[in-house]
Amino acid sequence: MFMATRVLAGIGMGGLFGLSFSMFTECWKTARRGTMGGIIQAMYFVGEILTEGVLFLFLTVLGHDLGWRAGYIGIGIISTVIGIASLKLLPESKQWLAYQQHLKAGTLPEDLRRTKVPVVDIFKPQFVVGTVLFMVLSTAMFLTTNSVGAYLSTYLLATQKLPLDTVSLIVLIGYVATIVAYTLTGVVSDTIRRKYAFTLASAVGTVGFVWFLVLLGTKSAHVGPDFWAWPAFWALMLCAAAAGGFGVLGVWMSEFFPTRIRSTGSSASYYVGRGLGAGIFPLFALTIAGTVPFALALGIIGPVTGLVFSLMAPDRTGRAIADLE
Repeated sequence: MFMATRVLAGIGMGGLFGLSFSMFTECWKTARRGTMGGIIQAMYFVGEILTEGVLFLFLTVLGHDLGWRAGYIGIGIISTVIGIASLKLLPESKQWLAYQQHLKAGTLPEDLRRTKVPVVDIFKPQFVVGTVLFMVLSTAMFLTTNSVGAYLSTYLLATQKLPLDTVSLIVLIGYVATIVAYTLTGVVSDTIRRKYAFTLASAVGTVGFVWFLVLLGTKSAHVGPDFWAWPAFWALMLCAAAAGGFGVLGVWMSEFFPTRIRSTGSSASYYVGRGLGAGIFPLFALTIAGTVPFALALGIIGPVTGLVFSLMAPDRTGRAIADLE
């Protein structure tokens, strides 16, 4: 049951990424598109924190047997209400509507028509390089975030023997660091271009993972109850900050693809990255690394890959979005 519902949740969340950033890119002011995109992406972790608060409230009031079930139901109801409200409150993209009007009127040039299966279009010669590179970059980001997300708590609890409340606080600080990184990367992308902001975030993550690997290699990767006094804690915060690349990726991809396939291109790139980086990689990371600390450190593949391939990816920072393009 958990696996089945997790698949449904994953489809919903993955589908929302490409769609929401496509709609946002088509309506938001060009000069601050990266900034607002970073803030929107940061809301993912704000939602994580709020979810933890809701579940904690239900567990405290109703106990552990009923509390988590009631919490799941409560969150599901809230999500459903938001989805229904969006049908009424969320305006449709003017560019998308204009494209549909041209399509129905038969006034579209042949080269601007979608195929019956739009996924085919994102692999046409003018888009294929960008599509593949964005899939690679998305995979890199999921490798980075899931290495920290999947193994950090286990590393702190099982390897460092820290109490649960301390571990929870460290994870919360990691969430805050990620929120800040998402937002800052978006802000920076409006100044130095999307690709270079992504490169910068990947460089920060590479430093963090290298630092953590050095500490592991010298048997100095320790975190005590006074965690802020330990280098390993700060190395791990830099690892978490590498996720800042996600703060610019949605806008970056949306600016690359034209209106007719914007959501298809963004969603496909995101889904491939999520499947490889968040689905397949964690299944084998522990087997490859041998121990939880080194499985966490194996996440270095993500920012290093991002560092290399971000410089190759196309960049159309701040371009005007048109219905026919």
